[in-house]
Amino acid sequence: MSTQRLRPIERYFPTEPWLEAYRDAINASDEYADKSAGWGVDFDGSFVFQMENVPFDSNAVADLPPEIVETIKELLDRPETQLEPLLEEAPPDVRERIESRTGPLEERVTEEVLTTTLADVPDRLWPELRSTAPDSLDDLLTQLEENVAPDGTIYAYLDLSDTECRGVDTVTELDDRQYGFRLVGDYEHWKTLVGGNGDVIDMLMAGDFELDGDVQTILQYSGAAVALTEISAGIDTRFIV
Repeated sequence: MSTQRLRPIERYFPTEPWLEAYRDAINASDEYADKSAGWGVDFDGSFVFQMENVPFDSNAVADLPPEIVETIKELLDRPETQLEPLLEEAPPDVRERIESRTGPLEERVTEEVLTTTLADVPDRLWPELRSTAPDSLDDLLTQLEENVAPDGTIYAYLDLSDTECRGVDTVTELDDRQYGFRLVGDYEHWKTLVGGNGDVIDMLMAGDFELDGDVQTILQYSGAAVALTEISAGIDTRFIV
């Protein structure tokens, strides 16, 4: 598979470029502008979307979307004369595991990389190897490394105020941003919501999400909340995990 078949990075969730594409879609939505008029006026309308239990410790590189896995396989499909100098720069424990495997060097390196858990990517996919990857692939791996807190939580910040989204960000510490509301849920529930397969109000009432903030204000602007969900569903999203 050609590396050109990687999606643009803004299509991959959860990444900052995806959030930026979401921000742009919010600001382009007449329905959201209509339903959210007055939101955040005289109160802090900013939101933190807290996504818990991102499967970083249990999912491996092989569990990434197929086009990413195929790109990685292509990256490692090279003769021993090219792989051996790269391995000289690998961490000692990585080299030991590769040497303990059987088969051609390219197969052993590929197996080592694909079985690496996503949590271990920063330590085991060493810089010299990453430098040979397409920029789009390295950008995706960097997003995973930078956006997920050590406990497997992602915090996405949206500055929502009176018909518009003024900014977005990802943080790894909840205290890094002041906010008016926080919506907390398991990552799998967030995938359901972002994918357009759930209603945020229904899921909140069902206990799939917890709200830190005034629920009556949310219910007053339930149309805006639903519009935000519909906007996310309209993005051609690819879930990294």
